[in-house]
Amino acid sequence: MIRCLSASAQTFTTKGTALYDYYGYYFRQEFNIEVSGLTAVADSSFGLASVLLNLHHERVSDLKITLESPDGASIWLSNRNGKDSGAHYINTKFSQFGSSGLISAARAPFTGDYRPDGQLEFLNHGQNPNGTWKLYIEDLKKDFSGDLDSIQLLFSHQPAKAIIRKKCDFENIGLCDCPDGAENCDLLPDLVIIPFFTENQIQEYAWNDPLYPRQLRLAATIANIGYGPMEIKGTKAEKEGRLAVNQRIYNRKNGELAYQDFPAGTMYFENKPGHNHYHVDDWVEFRLVKINNKKRTVITKGSKVSYCLFTTGIIYHHDQFSTINGKKYGENMPNYGLGYYPSCNFDKQGISVGGYDTYGMLYEGQYLELPENLKSGDYTLEIEIDPQHWYRERNKKNNTFSMKVHIGKQVVKASRR
Repeated sequence: MIRCLSASAQTFTTKGTALYDYYGYYFRQEFNIEVSGLTAVADSSFGLASVLLNLHHERVSDLKITLESPDGASIWLSNRNGKDSGAHYINTKFSQFGSSGLISAARAPFTGDYRPDGQLEFLNHGQNPNGTWKLYIEDLKKDFSGDLDSIQLLFSHQPAKAIIRKKCDFENIGLCDCPDGAENCDLLPDLVIIPFFTENQIQEYAWNDPLYPRQLRLAATIANIGYGPMEIKGTKAEKEGRLAVNQRIYNRKNGELAYQDFPAGTMYFENKPGHNHYHVDDWVEFRLVKINNKKRTVITKGSKVSYCLFTTGIIYHHDQFSTINGKKYGENMPNYGLGYYPSCNFDKQGISVGGYDTYGMLYEGQYLELPENLKSGDYTLEIEIDPQHWYRERNKKNNTFSMKVHIGKQVVKASRR
């Protein structure tokens, strides 16, 4: 471990070693970064400001890279980004407002200052930054190994921190807004797809592709633009062979906080590599449809995909993707930031107000299987949130997103004699 001190910032660096290829079961390599001599509280005045990563790997989309603080809080730095053949993280900086944009929307080799897949500010939530930080690297696909060269943490008086427009939280519920200026209300969530992520991560694979034959792979990012968080809580009760979940709805009543729990869907423990946490069943459904003369025909649809719900990011007004259905979102939203969901546990998962949850195009289940010899042409992709209608929202009419896609690689060409 190498330590560097300055008047304004302190850095802690650990050298790496060889990275293992995929073993076929859950395994992650652990790299420790020892941090000492800092103030005992990481918060909005002093804390983690950035992470610098150097890593060589010929197909970085195989890798899930997680940073964990000494108290066990963790975020994704990068999760299976780089598409099919992107390679290497070279002087890759992760910061809250990375000038190079979202790591998920960038092309490898990654060289620049990026916003990570998770929120750095979750690691400055009042915990003690001194102790052993851990970098976890999981290889989730076989054929390539690599090397971690170094990982560096930088702490300063300009840390990653939550942007608070006003003091609306569960301790100050009277400062939270109700729709239409009402005094009392249910603080309901409102879930929508952010188009930017799907539009930038969608790819058709040919009928004979060696990795993903006849697949249309896509990302899906679900944002909460409502007045309250989407929060679910696991129960021990069984429902259709799964664990039943309740949805918690918060209420503002005469300036005081109250809540009600409503029976909703189900969850299960996902033990596949890259997961090892609880997933909520039937969270989204993907469909490919053909529309001719206003007649809608479903060409194919995927099995309803389960998601682990947590706030991987939050919308800022200046983001290029902050316009959804013609309206700009961000710090101007009523009750912006209400709810805290840094991980997807059994007892609590969710998406905060203004927050979003992203599943990249190379995650499990993020595809439609295309029919054999599907005719080339223009189709419509549909992504529907909560297709079973198990969860309560302020508006259910905006749960389905659609976009035009062109299919052109599925017709099997006869071989020449």
